[in-house]
Order: sequence, then structure tokens, then C-alpha cells
Amino acid sequence: MANYQNIVDLCRESIPRDIRFIHGRLIDFTQGYTGTYPLVTLLPFTINDARSTPDGVFDNANLVVGFWKEDRPDTTAEEREALIAEMDILSDLFISNILESNSTKLTNIQKEPQYQMFQATLSGYAIAFNISLVSPC
Repeated sequence: MANYQNIVDLCRESIPRDIRFIHGRLIDFTQGYTGTYPLVTLLPFTINDARSTPDGVFDNANLVVGFWKEDRPDTTAEEREALIAEMDILSDLFISNILESNSTKLTNIQKEPQYQMFQATLSGYAIAFNISLVSPC
């Protein structure tokens, strides 16, 4: 069943434990942030309850997840390319880990590199997708 906590837990469990994970409304977390990078962020989302879907079997949610690493204004193009490529690999691991669940399927996966976001302090990768979780009968 896709409820808020199940989705947050699934996302959290799909990244390595040593990587910081936050969820919810983003504020400018780059100001005064003393945490470690990389950082994975799950943006707020809506859930379509299976009782309101045509198949009546899957709860669906559209998710956006960011994979971030610290960037600097003086980062070279080659350094930024490597940073973004590293976050792309992490996003692939995240997707693979979610797909291991027999009760979960992903559709409409879109991936996009992110350049100097959040006051030019972070770069990385963002993915958007629809996640469907089997709803119990």
C-alpha cells in the first residue's frame, strides 16, 4: 500500500546508509548546511489511491528525487562533469534497488542533470517517475 511513510521508507532504504536523505518541502538547505554530501532529497508528492484508479490494484505516486553533491563557482567543466556522472550512478543504484521489490513498479522514468542549483552550491542529478505499489485486497 502506498502511504506517505511507506514511500519515504522505500526511498530511504534504496540508498546506501552513509548517504544523507531528506524529504519534504525544500528550503535553501545550502545556507549554513554542515551536513555531508552526497545528499538525496525527496520532494513532496501526491498519492493516487488504488480505490480511485481504473485497475483498482496499484496505488500510484509521482516522485521527484534529487541526488546532490557540493559544487563551487570555480569548479572546472571536467570536475562538474565527473560530479554529475557520479550522481547519475547513484540515481541508477536507487532505481535498481527500488525495482528489486516485487510489489513495486516504476514507469515514466525521466532523468536530468542539474547544474549549480541552490545558489550555485550543488550539482547532481534529478529523476522523476511514477511509482506503483500493490494495494492489499
